[in-house]
Amino acid sequence: MKINKLLFFSVLVTGTTMIGCKKDEPTPDPTIPNPTMVYDNGVFITNEGPFGSGTGTVSFYSRVNSSVYNDIFEAKNSFPLGNIVQSIEVFNNWAYIVVNNAGKVEIADANSFASNGTITGFTYPRYFLGIDNNKAYVSEWGTGGMAGSVKVVNLLTKTITSTINTGKGAEGMVKLGAKVFVACGGGFDNDSVVTIINSLDNTVDTTIVVGPNPSNIQVDTDGNVWVLCKGKYNSSWTALEQTGRLVKINGTTNVIELSLTFLSTFSQPSNLVVNALKNILYYNYDGKVYSHPIASTSLSSSATINRSFYGLGIDPVSNYFYASDALDFSSNGKVIRYTSAGVAIDSFNVGVIPGNFCFR
Repeated sequence: MKINKLLFFSVLVTGTTMIGCKKDEPTPDPTIPNPTMVYDNGVFITNEGPFGSGTGTVSFYSRVNSSVYNDIFEAKNSFPLGNIVQSIEVFNNWAYIVVNNAGKVEIADANSFASNGTITGFTYPRYFLGIDNNKAYVSEWGTGGMAGSVKVVNLLTKTITSTINTGKGAEGMVKLGAKVFVACGGGFDNDSVVTIINSLDNTVDTTIVVGPNPSNIQVDTDGNVWVLCKGKYNSSWTALEQTGRLVKINGTTNVIELSLTFLSTFSQPSNLVVNALKNILYYNYDGKVYSHPIASTSLSSSATINRSFYGLGIDPVSNYFYASDALDFSSNGKVIRYTSAGVAIDSFNVGVIPGNFCFR
């Protein structure tokens, strides 16, 4: 089943001119992907699609004409991405689209979105990270969503070459020099570690205990690694028996320099992002968006945006927030743009369950 099919041109009333009786040309609808369009100045948005059925999609918001183009992969390639579209990353002008339930990574030309093959063999893959021209890492939850690993991918042959075992539920990754820091969020279970991989030989350097279920990870301008831990629910899922944390790791020494604990036993922090200058972090917590300057040693009590979102990103070009609302999780969602001060600018409709952003 295909979700958010392309819009059709509206029927135009034709007429004649005074000279030559020539029909008026139809006005193009900017929401319909053009086969010759170049997706080089804007934002890719992944839409997960209905859980367990149907297909996810990718949308593109153009900075050039302020228009959104939905379902651009199937429009170009005449076949769907599959279920669930988890994330997208552009590396060396190729778009790598991670499709979670389908256990694959679809590759497309980042400019035209023409398909360029599929990498298969994953189990609940989450995120893609380019290492060099020939190699990439893909994090995954593993069998039953209760394990955790990073698959090493040969980008030339488009195959998995080896597996690096990590903590459970490998999630976001960041590369700092030769080191790759992997947040291990527990998957369908629980964990509390960041696994550090030597990308030169694909071995695990060390494992750091940071807090309950680390999910998001970012690098700041000083070369420190920040990890957002969601917290851990009790056995009855009525409250957090361990609340969330924001943790700062020295990127050189791998030593934890700061660990800040959230107070709420009901709200899990999520969606850790960093601004273009990499000196201010933002995250969702307790129904709002908060900021955290990297020099601060305490959590802020003043919100930047007074609402929560399913997904959050910051455009490094404009420094605008891109925030997704999944609405009822079955119909098409929307994206709302905000200034860096938290003032709403506009919004646009995308696919079902928008969650991840990739800025070009």
